[in-house]
Amino acid sequence: GRVTERLPVLCAHDVLDAVLALCKDEEKDHSWHGACLALAELARRGLLLPNRLGDVVPVIVRAVQYDVRRGPTSVGSNVRDAACYTYWAFARAYAPSVL
Repeated sequence: GRVTERLPVLCAHDVLDAVLALCKDEEKDHSWHGACLALAELARRGLLLPNRLGDVVPVIVRAVQYDVRRGPTSVGSNVRDAACYTYWAFARAYAPSVL
């Protein structure tokens, strides 16, 4: 968040693309968790521009439903919690008409 504040807009888009790329592998729950928290921080600081929400919201929708079986257990509660926090950050950062 704080680093992105100091970057030109083009570089900030690159940061967002890198964060979204973390969510390509369904098995890496830690990457999903970190990406959700990073997206929430970007939104909270007003660095996630509304024109990029179309790229971000589908990822968060998938994160809210994240559940991966590992042996006899399932992981993903940390990802789902982070996704809910991201939704909260979006609700605080954007007007309802934007969302």
